[in-house]
Amino acid sequence: MSNSIFSKTLCAAAAIAVTAAGFSASAIAQNRIERTAVVSYVDLDLNSEDGRSTLQGRLKGAVRKVCGSYDSKSLVDARDHGVCMDQANASAQRASVTIMAAVKAGKPLETAMVISN
Repeated sequence: MSNSIFSKTLCAAAAIAVTAAGFSASAIAQNRIERTAVVSYVDLDLNSEDGRSTLQGRLKGAVRKVCGSYDSKSLVDARDHGVCMDQANASAQRASVTIMAAVKAGKPLETAMVISN
């Protein structure tokens, strides 16, 4: 009998923990701020190596702008900055692929956005 009560108590505690974690993750997601940077490249010849290299440099600059600086003494700031950099770099990579595909299709885009939230 006491084993059954222990099992029910353990299951209830686990359910409460999972529910609390879900609410916590939901609250954190709602507090996120979306940061963006627009990258213009209408002045670049993306069919040349120099143009593509300049575009990559601008995208890297946009990633730095979006994520900014952080307090290296704060583990939370360092972690948040790392997450921002990962998201912004992934966004910049997607933008680069989209831009180059548009150039190859003969339908170049005018700007790209680097986003992190």
